[in-house]
Amino acid sequence: MDTLSTCCVEETDYMRSEEEEDEEEEDEEEEKDTQSEESAVGKQQKPAWAPSFFHRVFKEVYNYVGQEIVITEGLDSYAGMIWPAALALCHHLDTHREQLTLVDKAVLEIGAGTGLVSVVAALLGAWVTATDLPEVLSNLTVNLCRNTKGRCRHTPQVAALSWGYDLQRTYPSSVHRYDYVLAADVVYHHDFLDELLATMKHFCRPGTALIWANKVRFETDLTFTENFKNAFHTSLLAEDGEMKIFMATSREGEEEEDQLMKEDEGETEEEEEEESKEKHVEQKLNEPELDSISQVQSEGKENENVTQESDMSAVKRGKEKEEKNEHESDEEQAMGKMEILKEDERARDEPEDTDSREEDITGDSMNQTAVQEKFWVSKLFNCFDKDIYHYAGHDILIRESIDSYGAVMWPAALALCSFLDNNRHVVNLQGKEVLELGAGTGVVTVVASLLGASVTATDLPEVLTNLQVNVTRNTEGRCRHTPQVAALSWGYDLQRTYPSSVHRYDYVLAADVVYHHDFLDELLATMKHFCRPGTALIWANKVRFETDLTFTENFKNAFHTSLLAEDGEMKILMATSRE
Repeated sequence: MDTLSTCCVEETDYMRSEEEEDEEEEDEEEEKDTQSEESAVGKQQKPAWAPSFFHRVFKEVYNYVGQEIVITEGLDSYAGMIWPAALALCHHLDTHREQLTLVDKAVLEIGAGTGLVSVVAALLGAWVTATDLPEVLSNLTVNLCRNTKGRCRHTPQVAALSWGYDLQRTYPSSVHRYDYVLAADVVYHHDFLDELLATMKHFCRPGTALIWANKVRFETDLTFTENFKNAFHTSLLAEDGEMKIFMATSREGEEEEDQLMKEDEGETEEEEEEESKEKHVEQKLNEPELDSISQVQSEGKENENVTQESDMSAVKRGKEKEEKNEHESDEEQAMGKMEILKEDERARDEPEDTDSREEDITGDSMNQTAVQEKFWVSKLFNCFDKDIYHYAGHDILIRESIDSYGAVMWPAALALCSFLDNNRHVVNLQGKEVLELGAGTGVVTVVASLLGASVTATDLPEVLTNLQVNVTRNTEGRCRHTPQVAALSWGYDLQRTYPSSVHRYDYVLAADVVYHHDFLDELLATMKHFCRPGTALIWANKVRFETDLTFTENFKNAFHTSLLAEDGEMKILMATSRE
């Protein structure tokens, strides 16, 4: 079985020396901390947020195939992070070794990212080729080297692959043939879905099994899934909520066979028709002529038979129509019963008043149309994913949505909730006026409200529905002050919409608001507008991109800042006005 020979993954002495140099540099920095003022000046010239930090971003430790796997995340946008579908696929491969035997199999991973799936496949005995865009191959190579050297039957390989681009020349089908093609969370917020499907078709030849793991987030995921099912023979290997793992095989051989069968059937029908014509002519020649009376009688009988047949066919069509209507009615009743069962399950999981509140917010029309819609249509977007957290002595049920970044739970929000809950003597929210910027799912607002604050949660208009539902569900009857929800576009006409003379707050909270968007200047202007003298701004953030560090520097220049908490790349800063 041929595989790629380019970019072979081997742990070189250069890589080892680089890690040793990193360790030596850390030791030297610790020694410098205890030495002279000259070292302090050096630290000021190269602060903790300097770009050299990018070489060591974040480490995650996993355990699959009985091995400890250390993955270093990068700052290469989505490709440098661990996504949930990769973990789901690793777990499935590890726990279904009998059904999916990878030993000595040729395996290709497309969109390998950090390389976790490729590492697991290699540890399971496969001959793996991990592919991704050229700019993310360095981190991918390092992770494969670190976790497979001396552990695997076959040394995994790394190669560049741009989806849909000149594939027959760069990866000719006659050479690059694989037993399995793996893909995890490759359908996510990008504009190359047609190219991705073309790439899957190119590599998924007859005899190849394509395994694709995905967590549904956007409507484009559902459209791609339909196209995927139309392009391949598919089966569902595993499902957990919106996480699905599909196996697909090629339709090519079947299409050719169908064409041949149709041609054979056509030829057979033509032969039978010719034989029938010959027999009919021969019969006519041998039969005596009928007299006019018998011809009339025969024609009458034929007309009578035709009339009877048409009447019978009409009756039959009527019965079929009635059966169809009854069947459709039964389906509608069944779907209605399923919807009722789902509502009963939600009623058991949540307090009785929760469902009534949610119906008031989302509208009765949505519940009426849900019975007639398929399970994957837009109603799904309003109740996408459900998580339960415990803060301030309460269980907090949060539903994620599909409103881009604003309706997904991000780690800095959880870090800020934990800090507020466990450091009430440092940040006392009892009876305080609090504003949250970029509230998203609303978990920070809920916790602040449960801690006694009068909170106003703000975000863009398109995410307010899910925000309102989460805030209402978790605070009604539990809080001294009813939290408010309001629209706020950063940097836009703030003095008119939120005049400083009226909207004054003791605390302004913000969690993971600096993330992959082009409105950082507007965000800083919004923070300055609300962080007046007497206001404390608390900002929690996990560093992912270079823009995070640039914003952090601008943030420190705009305010008096102090570090409240730090855990790796997760930092919580407090700021006060310089005015």
